[in-house]
Amino acid sequence: MTLRSYQRKPGVYTQQMDDQVFLADPDTNVLFHLDPVGSAVWRLLEQPISIENIVDLLREAFPDEDADKVTSDVSVLFKQLSDSGLIIATDT
Repeated sequence: MTLRSYQRKPGVYTQQMDDQVFLADPDTNVLFHLDPVGSAVWRLLEQPISIENIVDLLREAFPDEDADKVTSDVSVLFKQLSDSGLIIATDT
């Protein structure tokens, strides 16, 4: 079974300020703010990675967090990033 992977859309600018990240897509003029967990996900998206792998990594990093909440939060973030055109799907 092949998992769908995602990565950053080329050309999206990233600006880090403290523990938060701001994204800007010059093609669409989209601006997007990421909280610290979203920023960690954005760093992981430097290379193609599946949603499932990101969820697994976050569950390992935050073992006290509710697993269903981690999965839900990552799914919501991926939908927002995808709808904003800031990530692209790749088949690996």
